[in-house]
Amino acid sequence: MMLKDRCTLCNNYRQSKGAVLVELALLLPILLFLTLASVEFSQAIAAYKVVVNQVRSAARHLSTKAAGTGHIEAECLVTNGKPSSAKPCTGSLLLPGFSASSFSVSVADAINAPTTHRSQRTTADLTVTSATTINLVTVTASGYQHHLYFAGFLSGVVGDATTLTFGSISMTMRQIN
Repeated sequence: MMLKDRCTLCNNYRQSKGAVLVELALLLPILLFLTLASVEFSQAIAAYKVVVNQVRSAARHLSTKAAGTGHIEAECLVTNGKPSSAKPCTGSLLLPGFSASSFSVSVADAINAPTTHRSQRTTADLTVTSATTINLVTVTASGYQHHLYFAGFLSGVVGDATTLTFGSISMTMRQIN
């Protein structure tokens, strides 16, 4: 009786082994797709974070400068991570998409955008004499295209796109000077 039970277990094991292989063959493409999509998404989030941090750093840098000065320094700070007073900027690009013709960095301050950035009052009531006026500076990065690393592999599923274009990222701060 024991020998017969043992052979039945062996046969059941062999049959279930084939079923596991079929299940793996069916689920492996789905798991691979989810893994690659997760990697793509995390790479895009990391690139977005770099752009946001560099725009913030450039706006912070310009907030300590006089209005109308430091625009090239801010552009170099966004793209290369170091302020440079002349172009081409020193150092290497932080992200590959920063060299694309569609990517641009613009600066608005009290000199080149006086209607929106000069003499902003700290109160809406114009009769208050104790309100101070401040100048603003805005740094905007637009047109960044993040290259999708697995676009060739996922092209049938996600379309023919090889890049992901971010919207405009801007930061506005108060100028101290």
